[in-house]
Amino acid sequence: MKTITAISILGMLLFLTAFPVAWAAEGENTGTPAEFKDLEKTLKQDRIDNLERRVTDLERSNRFLADRMQDLERTVFDYKSRQ
Repeated sequence: MKTITAISILGMLLFLTAFPVAWAAEGENTGTPAEFKDLEKTLKQDRIDNLERRVTDLERSNRFLADRMQDLERTVFDYKSRQ
């Protein structure tokens, strides 16, 4: 009984290690160089778009913080002038 269990566990381990290798070999890249170049261009454009979006968000945050700073300075100056 122990040998059957050991053989079945060994078989399962072998299957689990061989399955991802077989899956990876099946999904090899078969694209043409033009497709790869197009994909690369798309990825670069997506990266540029993400960077532009981040810069826009940072500019918006900077404007908000600058406005908030002016409001706080105005509040402090008003408070000091009342005393």
